Amino acid sequence: MLFTAVDHHAIACYDVQRQIDWYCKHLGMQLVVSNGLTPPSAVVGYAPGAGGGAMIELMPAREPGPPPGEGLRFQPGIRHIALRVSDFDEACKRLLEAGVMFLTEPGEAAGGGRIISFRDPEGNELQIVQR
Repeated sequence: MLFTAVDHHAIACYDVQRQIDWYCKHLGMQLVVSNGLTPPSAVVGYAPGAGGGAMIELMPAREPGPPPGEGLRFQPGIRHIALRVSDFDEACKRLLEAGVMFLTEPGEAAGGGRIISFRDPEGNELQIVQR
């Protein structure tokens, strides 16, 4: 097959370094690569054995637009990035300890499992899911 996987999602950030630090500290990601500039463009993610090597590019916002989280949650376009967890309750607890406010109550994920939504420090919607 020619197309084999989604390599990464990209998020334009107001403060890329703060986002890198937050994603690594609170979501257990690692810095995969950075271009070394100030502000940097970087890729953070999980090792291939843990979560399939999923990655997110964090890059400087360079064009005006509405801040993340200002639009309606179900309007057209990419709405969230879901992160798979091995222990839903423990992940929720750690996120709460990090000051995260959940947007929803825990619910059932499509296809089964538990899911809950929250925002990163810049307002981008994320979810955790345990299947």
